[in-house]
Amino acid sequence: MTSPLPPFDWDIFCCVVDNFGDIGVTWRLARQLKQEGALPAQKSELQVRLWVDDLASFARICPALDPAQDGQWVDGIYVQHWHERLPADMTPARVVIEAFACELPALFIERMAEQTPPP
Repeated sequence: MTSPLPPFDWDIFCCVVDNFGDIGVTWRLARQLKQEGALPAQKSELQVRLWVDDLASFARICPALDPAQDGQWVDGIYVQHWHERLPADMTPARVVIEAFACELPALFIERMAEQTPPP
């Protein structure tokens, strides 16, 4: 049995194109946000989720990552494998970043629009 995920403050989407540049930058951003990116009136620990479409490439620069797992915690950041089907219980974070002009999934955009206020 897995424990439920916390509400996320930051969602970062990364489509790996050149193997290391894009995932390297988004991984660095995720770690920096986790350390320094508290939002105004933050009452609990900041939560960052990094969506990555190519976990095998990511694992080459992040040895703690298991590319066989769909979702996992690494260094306090939740890494979610980004593929065609999104998790059924997924709720967008308060802030959403499309890194390097990747395109958010339509279902994710719909769920963002349903939130008040939207991300």
